[in-house]
Amino acid sequence: MSHVPYASYPYGASASGLTSRVNAAGPSTSGGGEVQVQMPRSFDLDEEVAGLRGKVKMLKSMSNQIGEEASIRGQLIDALEIDFSSGESAMRDIRRKLDKAYKQAKSGHLMSLMFFALSAFVGMFILIKFGRFIRAVTPEGTSVRHH
Repeated sequence: MSHVPYASYPYGASASGLTSRVNAAGPSTSGGGEVQVQMPRSFDLDEEVAGLRGKVKMLKSMSNQIGEEASIRGQLIDALEIDFSSGESAMRDIRRKLDKAYKQAKSGHLMSLMFFALSAFVGMFILIKFGRFIRAVTPEGTSVRHH
C-alpha cells in the first residue's frame, strides 16, 4: 500500500483512515513518557487555532439562534394553547345553551304557542260568526239605545 504523506489527506489521515495512524507516543523503548509529534512544515498552529475559534464562534452563534427560535416557538405554542382552551370553554358554554334550548323546545313551549295561536283564530272565527248571527236575529232598524 503506497501513500503520499500529507499530499492529498488532511493532517493525521491516511488512505486507510484514522485507525491506521501510528500511536502518538510512537514505539517507546524508554518508557519515559515523552511524546513526539511530527507536523508538516507548512502546518501553522496559530492559523489552525484561529480557524477553530472561528468555527466555535459560528457554532455558538448558531446555537444562540436555535435557542431564540425555540423560545419564540414555545411562546407561540403557549399562545395557541391559551386560545384553544378559551375556545374550548366557549364551545362548552354554547353547547350548554343549545342543550337547554333543545330541552325547552322539547318540553312543550312550542306546542303551547301553537295552541294559543289556534285558539285565538278559533275565537275570532266564533266572534265573527256570532256577530252575523246576532244581526240575522235582530230586526232591521232596531237598535239598543241607552238613555
